[in-house]
Amino acid sequence: MGSGAGRNYGGGGSQPYAPSYHVESHMHDLDIARGIYHDGHYDKNPTAKNIIDMIHGNYIGDKRTNADMPYVIDLKGNIILGKRNGNGRDGVPTPHPTLIGGKDPQVQMAGIVHIQGGKIASYDNQSGHYKPNIKSMGVADEAFGKLPSTVFKKKKGTS
Repeated sequence: MGSGAGRNYGGGGSQPYAPSYHVESHMHDLDIARGIYHDGHYDKNPTAKNIIDMIHGNYIGDKRTNADMPYVIDLKGNIILGKRNGNGRDGVPTPHPTLIGGKDPQVQMAGIVHIQGGKIASYDNQSGHYKPNIKSMGVADEAFGKLPSTVFKKKKGTS
């Protein structure tokens, strides 16, 4: 199974380790200015889905699915994925908080899942809105570890 390797927010750019994370205040202010947070809430990205609902046989989507998609792990442990431009409204991006939506969308973890040929190749903690601590990768490992092993890309040299 593939946990994130390489880039991460471990160190000075991450929030202190916590069981859950709120949107960082400066990102929240930017979201208000951009209209992503309006009328007291984040809209929910209409492409947001529980990863369980995206599994078809041994694939996330199908064998042609190649994507780097933002994900969050909600407070119940669900992995929610969605397209970054999910709402398509005037080209406004749909950042991590829109995967849950609402007034104060809290997560246990957030990052990017890398899908190649319908298989999860890796996942990381790359979220500018939540900046989860590298120690929270254990939450991601646990949540992704509950998925069938068949949806993960096999590492070279394994059968």
